[in-house]
Amino acid sequence: MAYLLKYHFDPDYERRRLRPKSREDGSVDQFDRGYAQNVVAGQLIAEWEELPPDEAPADGDIVSEDLAFPHGEGCRVDPSNPRRLLAAVNGHVASVDGSILVRETLSVGRDIDFHTGNIVAVGDVLIGGNVRSGFLVMGRSVTVRGTVEGAKIRAMAGVSCQAGIQGGGRATVRAGKSIRAKYCENAVLHAGQNILIDGASMHCRLFAGEKLAVKGRLAGGEAYCGEAVYVGEQLGGGGQSQTRLLLGYDPERIHQDQHVKARVREVLLEIEACKVDMGRGDARAEACGQELPRLLAALESCKAQLARLWSSPAAMRRFSACRVIVPGRVGANVEVGIGEAVLAVPEGTRDVVFRYADGEILMEHPALRK
Repeated sequence: MAYLLKYHFDPDYERRRLRPKSREDGSVDQFDRGYAQNVVAGQLIAEWEELPPDEAPADGDIVSEDLAFPHGEGCRVDPSNPRRLLAAVNGHVASVDGSILVRETLSVGRDIDFHTGNIVAVGDVLIGGNVRSGFLVMGRSVTVRGTVEGAKIRAMAGVSCQAGIQGGGRATVRAGKSIRAKYCENAVLHAGQNILIDGASMHCRLFAGEKLAVKGRLAGGEAYCGEAVYVGEQLGGGGQSQTRLLLGYDPERIHQDQHVKARVREVLLEIEACKVDMGRGDARAEACGQELPRLLAALESCKAQLARLWSSPAAMRRFSACRVIVPGRVGANVEVGIGEAVLAVPEGTRDVVFRYADGEILMEHPALRK
């Protein structure tokens, strides 16, 4: 009996020219070119089917009599059915020189741009070039050897930006665990655990669930941290820009709080505009009369969200355990907050550690004790 190998993926995928994906309305998505063929462990990727005696195989078909799959790493034969080949790991499947492989790491040896489209992978991702503005890279962990521009990076585990982040006010990097970058400018970083910046952080919004360390200068923007902040060379001093630190709260709750409060401000403005229009007595007044109850309900919903957000004990940490450590210098326009206490730090302060005690922030020297 002869058997024909049936693929449950496109074996010629990596040799074909990637094309934008079509939308339902007939347009195309230039950012989605389906770069990776993702599979999860246990997924069927190939199987042998009986070849009818009177049917001849087509050119390029693989026919065998012994049910031996041409496969390499990341695959396993189904123990309950030797005709089925399964993925052994989460990753991307491909046929390389006739052998079926599932690799846990997707390596892209070039820039992420309109040639590749967005990269969405269930395994790890390694980008050899830059990530251009407007594009998305998503994976279990993400390493970028080039520069991250105004792009979005998402990882369940860690993110490494080896050449830094030049965000232009549009970059967002989010990691379930930790983020490390050579430097970052005009970007938003979210890490479930730690953020480490080897150089400088300039005009960024940083959210670190546990610790934030900037070896060089941290100037401008805001940093929200659950436990501790370390700034090696200089904190603040970015011209007229203010540098704000807040410790002792869950940073992600602060981020959500900011979004909900922004929505509250929008709704209040709409309510006031509606009340003004209702006083005019024209057709617009009748429409506003119907719109006002919806706006008032939206306002109450936002207030309820805020109450739920801060009702959990996990929203706050032990303020007394929080530290801001600056072995170098503190520049102008620096504000340090730990819990409900806030301190405007005198410019020129050096070699200092900030801590919380009895509702106040204390400054002590030296920053690091031997």
